[in-house]
Amino acid sequence: MQKKCIRRFWIVLPILIAIIFFIIAPRVKSPPQKVADIERAVRARVITVPKIPIVVRAVGYGTTEPARTWEAVAEVFGQVIWLSEELKNGKIVAQGTELLRIDDSSYQLALIQVETQLNTLDVKDKITRASLALEERSQSLLKKDIERKRELSKQGTISSSILEEAERNMLKGEATVQNLKNNLDINAAERKGLNTQKDIAKLELLRTRVVAPFDVRIADLKVNQAQYVNKGQLLFSADGIDSAEIEARFPIGKLRPLITGKTPAEGEKGNASALEKIPGAMGLDAVVRLKTATHTIEWKARVDRVAGVVDPQTQTMGVVVVVDKPYLQARPGQRPALIRNTFVEVELRKKPRDKSIVIPSSAIHDGKVYVMDKENRMEIRSVKTAFIQGSSAVISIGLEEGETLVVTDLIPAVEGMLLDPVVDEKVVKRLNMDATGRKGNNE
Repeated sequence: MQKKCIRRFWIVLPILIAIIFFIIAPRVKSPPQKVADIERAVRARVITVPKIPIVVRAVGYGTTEPARTWEAVAEVFGQVIWLSEELKNGKIVAQGTELLRIDDSSYQLALIQVETQLNTLDVKDKITRASLALEERSQSLLKKDIERKRELSKQGTISSSILEEAERNMLKGEATVQNLKNNLDINAAERKGLNTQKDIAKLELLRTRVVAPFDVRIADLKVNQAQYVNKGQLLFSADGIDSAEIEARFPIGKLRPLITGKTPAEGEKGNASALEKIPGAMGLDAVVRLKTATHTIEWKARVDRVAGVVDPQTQTMGVVVVVDKPYLQARPGQRPALIRNTFVEVELRKKPRDKSIVIPSSAIHDGKVYVMDKENRMEIRSVKTAFIQGSSAVISIGLEEGETLVVTDLIPAVEGMLLDPVVDEKVVKRLNMDATGRKGNNE
């Protein structure tokens, strides 16, 4: 009996302890402690929105070509009897330099033949004029004789047959005079034709010598000494050195900020010149750059014309710029002479426009930018972009000078989030260099 009581005690005891715990525990436990909500600031690079006088630019690429070329073509046929020492590929030749001679013996002979015929005509004219003078004197005497015989015939002293014979002799003399004058006219016409032949012979004689028409650089020699050439055969080609031109290709969208259409006023539409109808390409400044492994070389250029068609495949427009006197600007080892087929970069520039809001284009996210307010909290704001140039964007609406712009691409970007700003001076410096076009490119 005692053992049963002890066994029941150990069964009931845990139950009692559990009941006591569930009754007392809620009364003695402490309430949960409140943890303070600490907001963490997100580190972000920022800049102060600048207002910069931006230089609108566009960059295109093309190859150089001489503004003038010369293809020396044989204008006469014959054997090449002399080549100048200057007639070699790559040689620079001054205007007026004789470069090549073709055998002129046949042309000399033709000239001598014509001159001989002209001299013969001179002799014929001299003889004819002398004969004409005698015939005219004879006719004068015959006229006096006829007048006398007419008087005698009226008096009945001589017969009419004698008078008729005298008149017949005078008519024969007049015919002879007329024939002599006709011979002189024929000689004059023949002389005119021979003088034309003489001029042609002289011209062909001049064409046996090939002379540089302007300062050139020999590009492609195609003839050798003692070679027989035909009329119309290409002897050699040469490039002018006074100027070089480049047709650079630009995407149409890149030229839009540079070339804006100019519509004449209503009263001036009839008088608008062709130049006024061209979008302002002719007023642009141009710079040609050649980038080498060690440095970049620049030439000042001028816009000469705009290509008449758009490339249908690349949708680019050609703008032709000209560099004057590239050979005079050349310096050995530092600046080349812009010879044919040099691949270069062409930058077109507009005159500096009024100060504009300029920001990095990477700071624009689907038409929106991140702005930090005075409490270091982020505001997501919509902006309107006027145009993008390189890595910079010109903002027309949505930002003001002096505001703080976030240039870090925040993920996620939450309106009102707290920011820990760090000013990025490099971005500001790069914006100024990009906007003004000063990139520090030195020769």
